[in-house]
Amino acid sequence: MPQYPPPATRAEPLAPGRKNLRLWVELLLIVVAGALALTVNIGQRPLLDWDEATYAQVAHETLHSHRIFDLTWNGAPYVKKPPLLFWMVAGSFRILGESELAARVPSVIAGIGTLLLIYLIAAPVIGRFGALFASLIPLSFYFFIARGGRECATDAPLLFFSTLAIYALIRGPDRRVWLVLCGMACGLAILSKGLAGMLPVIVAAGALAFVPGYSAAGLGGVTWIAAGAALTAGPWCLYEALFNYPAFLANFVGYETLRRVATHLEDDQLETHFALVTFDGEIKHLWPLILPLIALTVELCRAGLRSTLRAVPPPVWLWLWWFAVTLAAACAVQTRLPWYILPALIPTALLAAAIAAGALRERPLHSAAGLLGFAALAIIAVQAPARWRIINHIEQRQRAHSMPSYVLGMKARAAVSADPGGELFFVGVPLPTLVYYSGMRCNFVESSELAHVELAGAEAAPDTIGSHDLVLLDSNGRAVVIGNLDHEWRWAMDHQPLPAAEPRNLTAANQGG
Repeated sequence: MPQYPPPATRAEPLAPGRKNLRLWVELLLIVVAGALALTVNIGQRPLLDWDEATYAQVAHETLHSHRIFDLTWNGAPYVKKPPLLFWMVAGSFRILGESELAARVPSVIAGIGTLLLIYLIAAPVIGRFGALFASLIPLSFYFFIARGGRECATDAPLLFFSTLAIYALIRGPDRRVWLVLCGMACGLAILSKGLAGMLPVIVAAGALAFVPGYSAAGLGGVTWIAAGAALTAGPWCLYEALFNYPAFLANFVGYETLRRVATHLEDDQLETHFALVTFDGEIKHLWPLILPLIALTVELCRAGLRSTLRAVPPPVWLWLWWFAVTLAAACAVQTRLPWYILPALIPTALLAAAIAAGALRERPLHSAAGLLGFAALAIIAVQAPARWRIINHIEQRQRAHSMPSYVLGMKARAAVSADPGGELFFVGVPLPTLVYYSGMRCNFVESSELAHVELAGAEAAPDTIGSHDLVLLDSNGRAVVIGNLDHEWRWAMDHQPLPAAEPRNLTAANQGG
């Protein structure tokens, strides 16, 4: 039967120093691997509709208004998401200058930090080899690469602070300072993505209630975690509710959170098992680990159920509970966006690495589990390049979908630079990429509303205004159609994407027509 380190309530820290040169080398390897994976095309335009361009625009307006608590998008109050990502991106803009690269850097840093935390969580439990494997597994998940580290998205800081909370809990479930740190990390997770940040709170509270090795802290430990979370996230919530936006609770908590759980908000009525199908698609490349898992199960069953349960370290029970909570939450949300399974991928990586480490521990070449473990790792390694090509292809396709609204935005910027003081109108749904790259506020209206209300009285209005037209009402009262989204879509389908390395400028405005 494979032997893990003796069960302990508190995971032993990895002490730095000359004797741990290998530790620092492995941490450096994780940083390098994470940076190479998450910075692919990091400066490529455009920012994606919807989220990337939305978040970058909120950060842009925050930076220029100097009002870090009163968030706006397209000139209107923005209360759909908490402020932490926008503060991070605004700080990146101030330091690096406003660009696609600067918008994505905070997510890259958070993604690499998550990988390091996975290693630190796993190493005292399953050994350094298993920890290194665990920290690299997320780099094979599309949603971790895209939403958890490469794109400007709230998921990256959510993952980092959620993982930090679990790390603090494992380090000291019976020490007040670590419990408070766990709570503060939960609070920062809430400030990253709203009530999705409550997932680590639920995991921590459940662990202190009934998970073996952690329940000694009991209600007192839960209180310290709750206090840390409240002190971290509470001031911003109170400010929004009392001073900035009276409808904060109804919008942020009611619409953006509870309604997503209770109802469908997307157009496609997806099946109830959508989250499980999505999750299976993300982890199916790890199927070779089923082989050593079966062999390990047979070996453990021979030792008896009681001995088997006693051999499982308390942190592994915590990982199982963490996995169950996050996957159940993804299944419970009625607004079924595919990246909602992302929080479940972190404990999945830890559990997968635990299987591999367990199979390869004791004389691996002399046991069925060890041989199957080596075979599984070899198969996963052989499949890795193909999976990487798929991940990068999907990402490029997603960016290509935002190119038409990007081109419209650059055309609007060119038109306004030639004649400042105009006003933009778009006939259709809001396009964040259009707003961000046009560099000005845009009115999104229906066709009839545009023809009969906004442009009434214009000295020179177009004869016809169609769906998806972008209209500029210039400073002289003339209304001119400067582009059409459908036309840009047709052009984009017939031409290759614009060069990835070119910075944001007006050149593309002339190329896009």
